[in-house]
Formats: sequence, C-alpha cells, structure tokens
Amino acid sequence: MNSIIFELRANNVTEEDIETIIAKVKNRLTEENLDIELQKLGYDKIFTVDYDDYFDDDADDFEDMKKGGFKDFEE
Repeated sequence: MNSIIFELRANNVTEEDIETIIAKVKNRLTEENLDIELQKLGYDKIFTVDYDDYFDDDADDFEDMKKGGFKDFEE
C-alpha cells in the first residue's frame, strides 16, 4: 500500500483525494480500480495504460516501413 500512496503523491494527487481513493478501493484493490477512482476525481490514469490511445492505426505505418517508406528519416 505504501508504494501506491507514494505513486499517487508523486503524481500530485492531493492527500485528501488519496484518502478518498484508498477508502473506496481498499476491498477491491486493483490497478484498474485505482485509475477509475482517479478519473472520477479528475486526474489522469496512473496505473494502467490504454495502448489504443497511443497507437492511431500504426498498422499502416508498419506496412509503409516494410515497403521501404519513411525514407525522409534516413541519413
């Protein structure tokens, strides 16, 4: 639990909100539940990542690279 609190503090979550989050998830402590409670309080997720948010149809980029595309980046 100390590492969770440390991570919340390191991400500028207020002490009051930390207490609220811990109280709500203490019986169902998972990374997903922590992030759900963070988002309810207006914070960004800390413990989980939505990879779909980062990769916007990278399959096309990968296909271009296989075909020899992206030569602008070569030296």
